Amino acid sequence: MTTTLEDIHRDPAILDRAISSREPLDIVSGGEVTATLWPRVASSIEEARRLMRERFTAPDWQFSVGTPLSRDERNARG
Repeated sequence: MTTTLEDIHRDPAILDRAISSREPLDIVSGGEVTATLWPRVASSIEEARRLMRERFTAPDWQFSVGTPLSRDERNARG
């Protein structure tokens, strides 16, 4: 699948559809792929949380849209 951030903002279910169909979702900006979502089936909620915790605590973790948050700011979001 291919989409833009604007499309995702209008229809957030695009992410759910890509994940449920287990296909990569290319996010395009200015005619170029800027990010790709690679769905991976987690065996459980605990496994998904573990994976996200590992990603968010990595020293080189970045969220490419908006102002980067510090680890404390990310954790304070609830």
